[in-house]
Formats: sequence, structure tokens, C-alpha cells
Amino acid sequence: MILGICGSGQKEGNTGALVEEILKGTGAETELVWLIDLNVGYCTGCMRCTYEGNCWQKDGMTDLYKKLIDCEALVIGSPCYYGDVSGLVKSMMDRSIALGYMGIGKESEMPMHGRKPLADKPVAIVSAVAGHGVERALETMESFVTFGEMKLVGKLGVAAGMQDVREQKKFIDEAHGLGVKVKEALGK
Repeated sequence: MILGICGSGQKEGNTGALVEEILKGTGAETELVWLIDLNVGYCTGCMRCTYEGNCWQKDGMTDLYKKLIDCEALVIGSPCYYGDVSGLVKSMMDRSIALGYMGIGKESEMPMHGRKPLADKPVAIVSAVAGHGVERALETMESFVTFGEMKLVGKLGVAAGMQDVREQKKFIDEAHGLGVKVKEALGK
């Protein structure tokens, strides 16, 4: 299963449309998770996960951890707010630190980083914005992918103005093509 994670609060918005098209382009079994529906709290930096093996917070991340571990590939989408990812995506990335202490996956080269249970999973990232700043949002998501030792297969940044991307064939085609790259990375 390929997991899509959308960090937009607008389910009819451009970011969601692009994530959906990437998932469609994979031609595989997919699931789309909207972070707005999960009520994910922010990371407190307590580091209890390092010795308890899980995050102490019991919220939407609890189920998302399992989905992240179980999926074959990921598609992560965030709108660009103030030149970076949405708070929803940032909280999800921060809270993902607990994955490293669940005793799953390859050992990190830095012992304090625990393990890398998402290592080598193919990932596509996408961000949409009306004006500018999409490059930084993509850079933030790419840093998350790199830290987790996942395999970035492609990224798409879209400055759509105030228009709906569904009406801009170029962007929809690029998103679909990114989905095909995810499929190819899985060898399917």
C-alpha cells in the first residue's frame, strides 16, 4: 500500500488535489491520510520515546506510526505557509522522531538517533502555493526524507496563483508522472 499524507486544512485545495493525482499515478493500492483529521499534537521535546519506545501522546500519530511503518512508499504533501511547510506537516515530522525508538529497522549511524524504520522507502513530496516560497517547503520535507534515510524519487513545487490546479493540465500531468516514478521505484 502507498500512503499519502496531506498536511492541508483545505480538503478541496491544491495540495490535496496534487497528492491525490500522485497516488492515482501509482496505479497501486493507496490510502490518503489528512493530517487535519488526526488532531496531532506537537512534539514537546521530552525524549521519553527514547527510553519508552513510543511517544507518550495518544492521538492521531498513534495510528499513523503503524501506517508509516507498514506502507511500501509515501507521498507527502504540504501547502506552503509563510515560506515553509504547514504546522500540520511540521508536527507530523517532529513527532515521527519516536519511530526511531520502536526497535524497528536498521540501526542509525548515530546511536542517539535510534533506528531508521522508514529507510529505503520511496517517497515523493509535493507543495503548492499561490505565490512564492515553495522551494523552502520542499527543502524541509526533503530534510525529513533524508534524516529517515528514505529514497526521494521526486518532488513537485507548484505556484498556482489563485487558480485551481485541477484546471491546469500541466500541474496535474506532472503530479501523475511523479506517481509513475513512485510505482517504478517499487519495481511494479
